[in-house]
Formats: sequence, structure tokens, C-alpha cells
Amino acid sequence: MTNQPIILLETRRNNITDSCYYGSYYLAKDNKIIKSEGYNQNTIMYLRSLAKPLQASILCDSNIIKDLKLTQKELAIFQGSHTGSPLHIELLKKILKKHKIKISDLELVPQVPLDTRGFNNHKAKLHNNCSGKHLMMLITSKYLGYDLKNYADENHPIQKIIFNKQKELSNYESKYLTYDGCSTPLWGLPVKNIIKGYYNFFNQEKYNPLIYAVLKNPYIFGGFNRLDTEIILLSKSKLYSKVGAGGFVLVYNKEKNEMLVLKMTQNNNEVRRLILLDMLNKLNWLNLEIAEYELNQKKQKTAKYFYKFKI
Repeated sequence: MTNQPIILLETRRNNITDSCYYGSYYLAKDNKIIKSEGYNQNTIMYLRSLAKPLQASILCDSNIIKDLKLTQKELAIFQGSHTGSPLHIELLKKILKKHKIKISDLELVPQVPLDTRGFNNHKAKLHNNCSGKHLMMLITSKYLGYDLKNYADENHPIQKIIFNKQKELSNYESKYLTYDGCSTPLWGLPVKNIIKGYYNFFNQEKYNPLIYAVLKNPYIFGGFNRLDTEIILLSKSKLYSKVGAGGFVLVYNKEKNEMLVLKMTQNNNEVRRLILLDMLNKLNWLNLEIAEYELNQKKQKTAKYFYKFKI
């Protein structure tokens, strides 16, 4: 395996290459990578929003879920990258009121929602797709008696707990610190340790409340036109999926105890979707007709698509 991304999808027009989309993928079974192409398994990567379920796993290390009567919908949005649809905003407002958290406590910049259908041009902190994660950090900090100020700083107790949790699950103490787009700390991991971290998450009973919350509430977890929501719905909740910025997406097949991680080098959500759905088809994790995930151009016969991976 060469330590560089490969061409995953190539488009051609009149037999001339028009576009190439690069990336890496890793197929693991029983916590061991059994097939991969692209960057090697020791390559450091930042999980981006793929980190959210692992960050939220700290909820399972105390009685907070029981003591605060956290619902499945709350647990789903704490782990997800929601689209800021009215359904999400209504839930987030209820969470603020229930746990007596102020909008001003959120260390977020007002944004436009990912779902702009019916958007009234009023930017808001709750529109941010990471606002559920931030609320989880605030609520947990309050429960544990920590100051709510500067909760997104890497030296805040809640971030130290999250760092140690990632270390525990991934079996890797990261020294690679950056910050996500929403201002929270993000620690880089080798690919093999990302997979190890998620295997430990999926295969320890204590985390089942978080996993089931996502599978029961995929639209709250993601939302309109979100790939992870689509995968969960297409599989009738037999597959768990989470997307992350930077071209990341993870899919876990509980029945087979197998995991697929795809990392694109370009931020192109539609191409990522095409590649992932084709991979899932070839793995027989989904059984889709090609027309269900083709680009419109292919139906118009203006471009042809060639999948280059050998999964």
C-alpha cells in the first residue's frame, strides 16, 4: 500500500478524463483492518465531526443520563451534526430550558443552518451543526460542578475528560492538537486508532444508549440531505453511520462487526455519497439500484463515472 490517496472516482466526457476524486478507505473486521487503499493506517487524521459520538461517550461514565432523565432525542442530537431544521431548533430550545442553560453560554458564532428551506435570514447559534455537542459539554460540566465559562478551552476540565476518554477508547495518547470549526479542541489520531476507538465504542454495552438513540432518531442525528441519516434509513437501522467535515464518513455493520471508513481529500458531499453508496453496494451491506445514487448528469449521458477502488 502506497502512502498517498488514490483516485476513487473518475468522470469522463467523450472518453476524456474530466474530473478525478481522491481519497482513502479502510475496511475493518473485529478491530483489524483487512482491506485498505490510500494513506496507510498509521497516518494521523483529525476526526472532525466524526469525533462527536466518542466525545459524547463521557455521558456513560456517570449517572448523568439517569439523573437528568436525558431522552433518546437529546442523546441523538448531542452526538450528531444536525441541519438546523425547525425540528432541531425546537428540540434544542427545549433542552436549553430543561437544563437551564443560556444561549449566551454557548461559545458559538451565529450561523446559517445547513437546511436553508424556509430560512428567514436570521443567523443563530442553534443553527450551528455542532450546537448539540456544545450543549452536551455544558450540561455535563454543570452536572459535574465545573465552571461553564471557557468550556471549549483545551484546559477546561470537560475537555480534559474528553481527551482522556479518547485516549482510553483509542489506546492512543495524541499530541496533535487543533480546533474544529466550532472552536472545540480536536486531537489527531492514526487511522488504526480511530477504528480501534470506534470498535470499543460499538462493542461495549455501556455505550448502547448512545448507539440506540442514533439508530432510533436518524433525522435528529443528522437531518435533511445528510449522508449518515440516509445510510441509517436505507439500511432500516442495520447500519450506523457518521459523517465528518474534510470528506470523512464511517459506517458500522453490527451484524458482521465490520467497519468502513472513507476519507476524501476534497470536500464534495455528492461525490462522497456516490462513492460510499457504491462501496456499500459492493460489500452487500446495501442493495440499491444504480439509479438510486447516480448523478443526474449520468442519466443525461453527458458524463460517465468510473469507480477506481478495489473493495
